[in-house]
Amino acid sequence: MKNMDPILSGMIRSVKSIKAVLTIWISTLILVSLVALPLKSSVNSVLGKSMITERLKDGIDVDVLADLGSNLKSITSSFTTGLFLFILGGILLYVFFNGGLFTTLKNDEEKYSTAQFFRGAGIHFWSFLIISFIVSLIIIFAIMIFSGIVLLIAQAGTNASSGLRTPRIILIIISALVLPIMLLVADYARAWQVKANRPAAFKAIGIGFRQTFRNFLSSYTVMFILVFIQVNFSWLMLKFITGKGPQTGFGIFLLFLLSQFFFIVKLLLRVWRYGSVMSMLEKHPQ
Repeated sequence: MKNMDPILSGMIRSVKSIKAVLTIWISTLILVSLVALPLKSSVNSVLGKSMITERLKDGIDVDVLADLGSNLKSITSSFTTGLFLFILGGILLYVFFNGGLFTTLKNDEEKYSTAQFFRGAGIHFWSFLIISFIVSLIIIFAIMIFSGIVLLIAQAGTNASSGLRTPRIILIIISALVLPIMLLVADYARAWQVKANRPAAFKAIGIGFRQTFRNFLSSYTVMFILVFIQVNFSWLMLKFITGKGPQTGFGIFLLFLLSQFFFIVKLLLRVWRYGSVMSMLEKHPQ
């Protein structure tokens, strides 16, 4: 039951931070619009209201794509540029907002303050960026090692298809077990950084590892439960949204509203995880 205390505390903190979640949602929506609207304008300028649009309603028509000629290259270029800007902007935006989130979550008795949220986001941006970058490199390096092991095992097998299937399953299981550890390191590092209230990203990462393995069983259990909830919710959300498409404009509008609701819930689940890690850090201070 002790493992439930940080989970309950994290849930309470996430509910108190609902205004921060809505701020992140609106900012993400604006970012998507800044990328999507120029792309839509570019496509409309090429296709216009010609018969091409009608021919594309029922799916991809190879003849239509061939007729576009150089215009297709222009659309592809706009999409690639927009996608790159969206990914880069999204990463920087979420690093920025994470600083604000951890700042508002550090005390479950304080009321939410918008000024405190943005002040924390600005103060901790560079430290959080370094922490995210280094932990991401560690995760990529670990995936490369696991993938190399899988290839070696597969090459040692006699049957190519069956020899690859089993190592692939093993890789998925190992990744699922290791991911909560790396998330704990990153979240503990960010939580300590906010508690220390001074830029010390490298020290924070070291403390993140120390806190993770010093209270490994309790910390891992809490993180595994929360990650399990997040992953399953994301899977259900994706399955629902990618199901049978709406047939009318009103149906498309309802699907948009529902997808935004799912996105807000997904953000709340992530804040729940942050709040739970902050609670564990407060119970076992460095």
